Amino acid sequence: MKLKTIFSALSLTAAVAFQPALAADKLSIAATPVPHAEILEHIQPSLKEAGVDLDIKV
Repeated sequence: MKLKTIFSALSLTAAVAFQPALAADKLSIAATPVPHAEILEHIQPSLKEAGVDLDIKV
């Protein structure tokens, strides 16, 4: 759980830092189903609030 929180915070920080570069683009990420896609699904709402449209491909 602590790892998910840290990863979520780092991802959100990176998304906000690079938001102008990603504002018009859709971010597509390929991930393995467990645990990577689960982690990305966990942070997807936070990224959506930051204006990043995350497309997770499993």
